[in-house]
Amino acid sequence: MRLGKAAFSLAFLLALLSAVLIGLPAAQEEKKDAQAEEPKPLVIPDEEKARKNPVSASPESVEAGWKLFRTQCLFCHGERGDGRGEFALELKLTMPNFTRAESQKNRTDGEFFYIITEGHDKMPGQKARLRPEQKWHLINFIRSLAPPEKTPEKK
Repeated sequence: MRLGKAAFSLAFLLALLSAVLIGLPAAQEEKKDAQAEEPKPLVIPDEEKARKNPVSASPESVEAGWKLFRTQCLFCHGERGDGRGEFALELKLTMPNFTRAESQKNRTDGEFFYIITEGHDKMPGQKARLRPEQKWHLINFIRSLAPPEKTPEKK
């Protein structure tokens, strides 16, 4: 009787080990598929694109935006806003480089507000975490990162 229990226990452990080993490659494959998903296209409603920033880009607003950026955005967007934050590099995320005017010129303040609020791709939305005024301060800070575009000189 004692041998029967030991044989049963051994058979049970082998079956369990087999199930784990068979399921492991499938689980890893599912993880790869989830990582390989293409981001959903960003569709911003026209009324959001047209939204105007009610907070002037004063030095105080830019400073408030920097404080928020430092605690909420820096890990992915980088200390300088260049898209080279520690998490972004580790997770191989492609982030916009806000220090380049080209990265900002095709986005309205309303579009930035929408993206911060709703999120996009792997960036979580901040709808419940940040008040509207805080989001506008963030946008004023982001806008301060890129040098103003040069206008062609008149001859």
